[in-house]
Amino acid sequence: MKCPKCHKEVEKGSLYCPYCLAEIPWVREFSTVETLMKKEQQNRPSEKKQKTEIIKYFKHPKRRKLKFSRKQLLCLLLCAATLLGFFCYRQLNTFSALYSRAKKQYAQQNYEEAQRIAENALDKNPKNEAANLLLAKSMEKSGDKRSALLVLRPFIQNKTAGTGIYKEYVKLLTQEGKTNEVRLILKSADREVQNACAEYICETPVANLESGTYTVAQTLELKGNCSKIYYTVDGTTPDRDSMVYTGPVILGEGMTEIKAFGVNDKGIESDIISRKYVIVLSTPKAPRVIPKSGDYNKQTEIKITVPDGCKAYYAFDSEPDLNSTVYEQPISMPAGYHKLNVILVAANGKTSKMTTMEYYLQY
Repeated sequence: MKCPKCHKEVEKGSLYCPYCLAEIPWVREFSTVETLMKKEQQNRPSEKKQKTEIIKYFKHPKRRKLKFSRKQLLCLLLCAATLLGFFCYRQLNTFSALYSRAKKQYAQQNYEEAQRIAENALDKNPKNEAANLLLAKSMEKSGDKRSALLVLRPFIQNKTAGTGIYKEYVKLLTQEGKTNEVRLILKSADREVQNACAEYICETPVANLESGTYTVAQTLELKGNCSKIYYTVDGTTPDRDSMVYTGPVILGEGMTEIKAFGVNDKGIESDIISRKYVIVLSTPKAPRVIPKSGDYNKQTEIKITVPDGCKAYYAFDSEPDLNSTVYEQPISMPAGYHKLNVILVAANGKTSKMTTMEYYLQY
């Protein structure tokens, strides 16, 4: 052990230092917190000294410049260029970047290049509707309509297509002459799609008469947003070789079954309308004529009763027809012996039996 005053070695267990006679404590000293903090401050270099050492370090001639060989500089530049190129490649080959480039090429009418870039974009996002539509349009402009249809068909079959895809698809089908497929697709589409593709829809013709039984002849009219209407009157299914509707159809006595469809200016057909009409025409009774047949000795007027909707035709001494005299007012009985023949003709064209009166007028 050492003397706390002169720091010389003394014998263990001594109470006084034999050199300086200082008292030697026999209880060991413990380091307090305060003692430890003082020791730490003593061991820590001053802030000023630290700054000085830092300045010296950087001012040292050997540390002022970092020297690289040409080979090292070339390697560093090559690594930086590679990293930059990789970053640019990643940015230029994202789906958004490729799709934007494809749209730009399409707008500049570079359709083959637009198709190539759109295909690259779809490699990254195959189900994107806008990119598929752009690809189909590019194919169409390049003259490959069948491939364009194949691109769009899955969206139509899965009923996930928007109005843009529907419009392009039905346009391509129409150009390929598949108008019946266009009609069926749009018939099952929702209202939004039908409104967007209205130019491809031919509405079913509308008849002014409902099916039924009528007691007078009828005039049938057909209307629609069609460029042409084809129809039949015998119940057979019409086609483009059937009669073309040009004006009202007169329905005569008996049964008539009308079937008709329209075709718009794109060649797309409508559904078929079917109507059945039965015309039962009533025949008027023989006309009533007064006075009765007989001999008369004074001027007498002859009167014919004409029911509503009929016309009376008469003739003396011959059979009347539609070219005979029409009864409009009482007839003066002619002198001598004569036969008066009268018929009624209804509005439906039916003719009554003939009434015959014999008169002999002598003054």
